[in-house]
Amino acid sequence: MTLSIQSVLVGADETRAYGVRLGGALRAGDWVALFGDLGSGKTTLVSGIVEGIHPGARGRSPTYVLVEVYGASPSVVHADLYRIRGSAEFETLGLEDLAREDAIVLIEWADRARDRHPADRLDLSLSYAGEGAREVLAVPHGESWEARVRAGLGGIGHGGGIMRRRSRA
Repeated sequence: MTLSIQSVLVGADETRAYGVRLGGALRAGDWVALFGDLGSGKTTLVSGIVEGIHPGARGRSPTYVLVEVYGASPSVVHADLYRIRGSAEFETLGLEDLAREDAIVLIEWADRARDRHPADRLDLSLSYAGEGAREVLAVPHGESWEARVRAGLGGIGHGGGIMRRRSRA
């Protein structure tokens, strides 16, 4: 059984706040894969995560450069795979080199290279949930992530959202 947590966030401020809480709980070596349609809030969420890791920093969409790196100790490697044509192109980004032990990796449009992500990661799927609202489904992969989510990683789902814990077979 796999744990998942569903949160409903209303507006960009709640999405960013969710990201700030999550960013404050991430640690070097973590990978977060983001999924969702165009305009679903992925970049807003990443901006909050970057701010939670490096207060005052603001993430931006690396759609045209594909990868941005923010700060140090830990550095945040933010990749946007929207423009790649498949998993083979993922290799040309050099993420493995950038994703040193002291880095946190955030990947938007992660579905474009689904087979290239580490087994130990957190998946965040964003979707529309009505007037200005977004649903975020957090699915941990690997024992470490499951334990961290069960322990309430960064208050995911608390404040500014509705949390539902569900087990999936």
